[in-house]
Amino acid sequence: MRNLRAAGAIALVAIGLVSSFHAVAIAPTVTVAVPGPGHVPPPTKTPPGEVKLGIFLYAVQDLDFSKHTFRATFEVWWRWRGDDFDPLAALQVVGARTITTAVEDRRRLPSGENYLVARVDAVISEKLDTGAFPFDRHRLTIEIESPYEDDYLRFVVDSEASLLDPEAFSPGWRLTDFRMSEIRQQYPTTFGLKERQNERYSRVVVEVVAERVGWRAALDYFIGFIVCALICMLGYFIPPREISVRASLVMTATFTAVGNKYVVNTLTETSVNARLANVAVLTSFAMVLLLMITSIICERMIKAGNTTRAVTLNRNVGAAAAIGYVLVIAFFLLRALRAAPT
Repeated sequence: MRNLRAAGAIALVAIGLVSSFHAVAIAPTVTVAVPGPGHVPPPTKTPPGEVKLGIFLYAVQDLDFSKHTFRATFEVWWRWRGDDFDPLAALQVVGARTITTAVEDRRRLPSGENYLVARVDAVISEKLDTGAFPFDRHRLTIEIESPYEDDYLRFVVDSEASLLDPEAFSPGWRLTDFRMSEIRQQYPTTFGLKERQNERYSRVVVEVVAERVGWRAALDYFIGFIVCALICMLGYFIPPREISVRASLVMTATFTAVGNKYVVNTLTETSVNARLANVAVLTSFAMVLLLMITSIICERMIKAGNTTRAVTLNRNVGAAAAIGYVLVIAFFLLRALRAAPT
């Protein structure tokens, strides 16, 4: 009875420790719907030709692994000639689910060029792979495409002024490797008109790598699995004849692992793809099962009068379990650390 009470107390402490690490809810934002996709023919007016476009990216947040989206906030500016082009009305962010825009500045420059800068807040679709969680890195893309053919409008990247804010807001993530380029996009469809078969559209592609903040976060996310493994290893130091004490440790380790698995699932929403997390789950429950089976076998050996063999078996299995656990976790941990951004 005393052992059960002690186990219950340990289980409550372990579950409380695991459940204290949870994701912080983020307040919802007000957004507007994005117009439907589709490319319109250029108006019968003077084409703007080359349009210089630049981006200052200062926030990437709300990476949603269940919906495969992220939220980006940035300043975008255009410089062009002529009065027949409205860049804000023609703004198309590829894969955006919602976009909110606000004009920051609009003027005509002494050179005769038009200048417009706007603040854009967009929720963008992106395939997010959590295979390396909690050391995952994601190459996020923001793509702005012209709705007109490239012989009417061509973007020119303002590489001199475009950059990632050194103090970019991205809670829980580190932003690196900012890139910006212009490509010509050609679609496999004619949009219902054969004469549009070879049309190409100018597209500016912004890339940035979001890397989850390292070891401290990993410890927070996996603390329950680590505690579970340590409890199981501790069990082999308990004499094999103390089966009730070992049973208490098995119960405590099980509660700890189950609680941590729940926390990880709420963080990733992709328990199938998170390989390192899955390995941590499987190895934790394997350690619990191995301790339980070893304890039962040792108890029967002691009752049969083979106490020395029981002690030897307990020691050998404990050493093998500890070494095997460390090797397996180390292997998948190194794979996660070396994984390329997805």
